[in-house]
Amino acid sequence: MKTKAKRTTTMRRFALTAALLLILALLLAFDAINGDPLSQQWAIYRAIRYAEKLYPEETFHWDQRTAADGQFFHYVVYVQSDQSRDTNFAVQTRFWLLTDDEIRGKELEPDHVFYVDHRWTTAYRLGDEAAQQAAAYLTVQAPELNFASVYGAKGNTVEIDLCYTEQDGMTPANYVDDLPLDAAFDKALLQKVPSRLCTQILWDAKPTDADMQQVLHTLKQVLENNDMPITYYDITLVPTGDYADHNAYMADVLESGLTPADKIA
Repeated sequence: MKTKAKRTTTMRRFALTAALLLILALLLAFDAINGDPLSQQWAIYRAIRYAEKLYPEETFHWDQRTAADGQFFHYVVYVQSDQSRDTNFAVQTRFWLLTDDEIRGKELEPDHVFYVDHRWTTAYRLGDEAAQQAAAYLTVQAPELNFASVYGAKGNTVEIDLCYTEQDGMTPANYVDDLPLDAAFDKALLQKVPSRLCTQILWDAKPTDADMQQVLHTLKQVLENNDMPITYYDITLVPTGDYADHNAYMADVLESGLTPADKIA
């Protein structure tokens, strides 16, 4: 009887242990897929502490415009400096204890090096401010041009990419000394770093090469008259007529391609 009772007790304990392990496995599986509030807050805490070690003269907070969701025990938190608008980057926490930067760019740099130290955030922001200034001049001084909103230009009708060359694209890291953190846009910057202006202009008829040359001339003239020299122009003329066939419509869209300013008459 004792042996049978002991066996029964052992089986019950085994069943209870198996049930607890199953519950624990299900909870871990759910947490891996969906995350949980405690792990999220822990990741935010660790991200802020990590950022403050990198930049000890500054304090940070979680940038709540971005999510801090986790999956498979991996949380990504975007941190923002309280003192510097250009100092923001992503920090990742894995398995609650491993905390480091996201990796960015073809150079595989840590996020804070890529965006802050090598000035990508600053270049993006100053490019946006430059675009706003350029759009204001063009709206008043070239009213005959019907600008369309440019995808990715934050609502501007033009986009300006700073530190841009035909060979390498955008390379802010090559112009760190010209891009101080948090500086406001100064038109003199365009004398120091190469730039590209992109815009789309709506055209009533099928645009021609002559139309494109006139548009390029007008853009360059207005901007240079206002001390905003642009290195490259990349312009698209978009017909506004009715097209029954999409292929026919696309055939009439005219692109300048990357055009150096010194090639514009």
